[in-house]
Amino acid sequence: MKLTVTGRNIEITDAIRSHLDARMNKTIQDLGESADVHISLHVEKHRHMAEVTVKTKGFSVHADEETKDLYMTMDNVLAKIEKQLKKHKERSQDMRIKEGSEAKNKLTD
Repeated sequence: MKLTVTGRNIEITDAIRSHLDARMNKTIQDLGESADVHISLHVEKHRHMAEVTVKTKGFSVHADEETKDLYMTMDNVLAKIEKQLKKHKERSQDMRIKEGSEAKNKLTD
């Protein structure tokens, strides 16, 4: 996994980087594929915004979130990404099962 973290009007500390890295490593390992992850953090007055883009072979997923707390923003946006990746994984598994049963039906006909 290649993780890129950028910040606008915020300094990316080791604590922020390790928090994001730990959550994304777990998520990507569950996915079972290598991925390029770009996380962008922004601060404007009292608004903390996060954007995450995950690119793997064949598809990409994007999510963004805005709250008043930085860590809450990061957790919410990572939860959105996890949900989207899980949904994609389930769809691809369902398609493989469906394609396999269709091929089996053609052989029996």
